[in-house]
Amino acid sequence: MKCVFIFESIHRVMKAEKLLKGKGVKIGLIPVPREISSDCGVAIELSGDLEPMALSILGENKISIAECYMRDIKGRFEKKKEV
Repeated sequence: MKCVFIFESIHRVMKAEKLLKGKGVKIGLIPVPREISSDCGVAIELSGDLEPMALSILGENKISIAECYMRDIKGRFEKKKEV
């Protein structure tokens, strides 16, 4: 499974990207999937097993995530209840 983090601004995406990559977390930048939002934008995608570490790093650095989704192997997205 993959995890997709949605942020409130491109500025936060870039800040989170720099921070997570600096800590060695393997992430990718992707366009926000149409299934999630019709807004144009960029999201962070990472392996589901890295989600707890990434959330911890972002939390420690006060970078908030607007929404978090899990993507299954068939490409379906499920919103997580809490971030």
